Amino acid sequence: MAVIDNESPDQGSESFLIESGLYTDEDVYQLELERIFGRSWLFVAHESMVPKEGDYITTFMAEDPVIVSRGNDGHIRVLLNKCLHRGNKVCLFDRGNAQRFRCSYHGWTYNNQGGLGSVPLLKDSYMGDLDIGEMSLPAPRVANYKGLIFACWDKDVISLEDYLGEDFRWYLDTFLLDADPLGLQVLPGRHRYMMPVNWKLLAENFGGDQYHFASTHSSVIAISQRPEAGRIVHSEHSGEHYSAEFTSEKHPPHGLLQLAVGEQFYQEDMNMANGLGAEAASWVTNRHDRLQERLGDLKTRPYSFHTANVFPNLSMVGLATALYGRSLIVWQPRGPMRTEVWQWCFVERSAPDSVKERMAFTLTQRQAAAGMVAPDDHENFERTSDNLRGWEARTVPFHYGMGKNSGSTSVLPELPGRVLPQISESYQRSFYRHWRKQMRQNV
Repeated sequence: MAVIDNESPDQGSESFLIESGLYTDEDVYQLELERIFGRSWLFVAHESMVPKEGDYITTFMAEDPVIVSRGNDGHIRVLLNKCLHRGNKVCLFDRGNAQRFRCSYHGWTYNNQGGLGSVPLLKDSYMGDLDIGEMSLPAPRVANYKGLIFACWDKDVISLEDYLGEDFRWYLDTFLLDADPLGLQVLPGRHRYMMPVNWKLLAENFGGDQYHFASTHSSVIAISQRPEAGRIVHSEHSGEHYSAEFTSEKHPPHGLLQLAVGEQFYQEDMNMANGLGAEAASWVTNRHDRLQERLGDLKTRPYSFHTANVFPNLSMVGLATALYGRSLIVWQPRGPMRTEVWQWCFVERSAPDSVKERMAFTLTQRQAAAGMVAPDDHENFERTSDNLRGWEARTVPFHYGMGKNSGSTSVLPELPGRVLPQISESYQRSFYRHWRKQMRQNV
């Protein structure tokens, strides 16, 4: 299916087998840096990370180091963190506030909008043969979608709104703003750790793999069923869960998991909120009222989704419950078999302190580096990568054929996107079809 060396088969003749070498081959990885990450909108920050003029954070667009800087003019820019002279980084810190960025090698200095401002010994050494006013740090295109800052090196890329797609944005809006008109705020700190696995396996897992949960996370399910444990996961019998994918010839595929449909989920949240006090219960009620207003006359009443993936490498966590911290996760590629995980916790800005504390605790307890869920996934991915080091193992393909003849009809046609049973591999197939298409584009 996703073999870049072969002719593209018709969808009906696809075998849905993925060559293992696509997760281990250095040449494939280098091509991805150019054709996947170099031509896609990549998440770099949330605007709440750089609230004031002069604020900045440093991050990556794949393997390219960048600075996300709110300049003195108030605009947010993304700048390549590479001096134009000898390529050294011009900013060495994770975050801060600065009027300028200075290279530690030869002292070339840039303002916080990327322009070259000064060069040591300019008159004596260059003798007027360097026009610093025409030199700036390379800067990709930047777009802001309701607080999410994306950047792309491809000057011809479609708009960010078109890239996300109208159907997926309908769900994303709830995650970002519609449940709380004040939006999200990032909490201090960030989880950052390395995983010995290809970035694609992580991204497609968050966008479309509910199949693994019962087997991989059986201990979490067992603990959650103890009376003294409280609710750690939604009961499988309290309502209905679905997955959804968003595919189009006009934009890359995005996917989400555990789309929760039914008022039972709200009742579960109210039971938990009542335990936190009247202020928390009032906030959850008001939040629910806003969501119901947004749904209008829809007979199908989705309450939340749990995880999602925006192609290629931005995943989201946290809408299984109103009392769960929202999380953005970027799978930063660091080689064909290494991924650096960057994870932030967000809370809804209008929530009372008791709810914000609960949000942060619940996310840390579950989908975090040392939580109850994430380490189970880490162990599986590490075992997969260990197997891929073997010569014979690399000749055995991955199988993505679940439900390949299930058709293309949404099970909830009233809702945007293609809503699927909660266990499906349809999103993974869409993910790799687009990956193959983009890898084959030379220009």
